[in-house]
Amino acid sequence: MTAFLSDDTFTRLVEALAAIEPEPITGDRSAQVSEALCMVADVWPESMRGELQANDNARAA
Repeated sequence: MTAFLSDDTFTRLVEALAAIEPEPITGDRSAQVSEALCMVADVWPESMRGELQANDNARAA
């Protein structure tokens, strides 16, 4: 599936991913990558759909 982001969002996402440092003990970067995708690009896993929709509905009320 092709997804297009605004140039600004794409640039911020690239910058956020480039700045990720590995965890000191494990070397893992997955938590920081997930955070960058969610917070910078507003890209979320399917498992979060219900929670995000509930939050949107609560804000709209």
